[in-house]
Amino acid sequence: MASKKILCPYCFEEFENTQAWYQCESEERDNDGDFRCKRVTSDEYDKYWKGKDLLMRNVWQQKSGFFARLSGPKLNAQKCPQCGYNSRRFVCPHCFNWLPTEMIENGAEIISVIGSPSSGKTNYIVALIHQLRKYGYKMNLQVIPTQLYRDGHKEESTQNLFKRMESQLFTEKTVLQKTSKKTNDIPWIFHLSQPTTGKSIYLVFYDTAGEKFTDDIKNNTKYLKESSAVILILDTLSINYIKEILTKKGLQDLGGASADYKEIQTALNMFRGQSGVKIENKPFAFVFSKFDAVIDHKNDLDFAADEFVIGDKKSDSSYIKTGILNLSKIDSISESIEEALFEQWDMGALASYANNWSAKRGMRDPNNPANKYKFFGVSAFGTMPDENGELEKVEPYRVMDPLVWILHKLGQFDIPTKK
Repeated sequence: MASKKILCPYCFEEFENTQAWYQCESEERDNDGDFRCKRVTSDEYDKYWKGKDLLMRNVWQQKSGFFARLSGPKLNAQKCPQCGYNSRRFVCPHCFNWLPTEMIENGAEIISVIGSPSSGKTNYIVALIHQLRKYGYKMNLQVIPTQLYRDGHKEESTQNLFKRMESQLFTEKTVLQKTSKKTNDIPWIFHLSQPTTGKSIYLVFYDTAGEKFTDDIKNNTKYLKESSAVILILDTLSINYIKEILTKKGLQDLGGASADYKEIQTALNMFRGQSGVKIENKPFAFVFSKFDAVIDHKNDLDFAADEFVIGDKKSDSSYIKTGILNLSKIDSISESIEEALFEQWDMGALASYANNWSAKRGMRDPNNPANKYKFFGVSAFGTMPDENGELEKVEPYRVMDPLVWILHKLGQFDIPTKK
């Protein structure tokens, strides 16, 4: 097996898979109820989790000779030097957080998902994964929530969190609650693969409190810098123009919490300056959530919604039926939102910022195929909830568009397209 680069989704340090450490899998206990393989501590683990003497399973470096390093790791089970238990569990050598075996075997490219205050990013990621599991087969895509968790905290795994929240949203039809500021920033990690090409990528999502968005950008420059692409969720109902008109119509409950888009833009500009890479080479999806409110009130908002509706009904992504991505449709949707940002919504600064991902920086040429940015309008629910956060029905709208477009732009996956 050839050596491959790994990008840790926790600390975002890069390393060769020959450098991954093993970790003991033993759960055996003695007569006193203590673990037979004693838990250990690590300064690196403490530093990442901002704790002191945090207990974790025993770890050790791979045992490999000179020729093994040349040919790459075998990744066979190895005996724990502390207790002798055979283990095939791997951790990052920098922060000692557990990583899936398939990530160590196959390498890891990452798409990061971030969100502005009140953008409903948790609802979005749950709806996105739900739709991928339901319709991904149309494009031969499979997605699996990984079982990632801190040692001794299995309830925090992506798989368990997703299962619980998917049930709340799609079975109980209840909006997911706003993320608490006290919640630990543990990444949700989803393995997205395409069996026909053997290609895979990881979606990484930090379910952090929205108010921490600017701090997230400041503190996680590396997180975005090392990602292959970025999906940024923005709150449509925080746009002053939209919020004011809907409020005048007596729809105050629709108005999202105030989001300082200038502050968001400042944070992103800072990221551009500090990243040290030409991030316009990375696909960047600017995704406006809760877009059903705009479509349903298109006349009041003076929004040209022709790309979103057929007659009086919203038109969902055509590839859900055909398995073919219509690039012209993606271009037209992006252009309609970009025009609204400049012309109606007084958001020209954000649109100009996005233009920095264009083939010619600062030039408005939305349909240039060399562009690395697009605007999207999506809805995790398909309709607005009532005042109690209850939903009559849940019909996600175009939530897969940003990801499918990004996979096409990355060029690794076989995404059938038409112009």
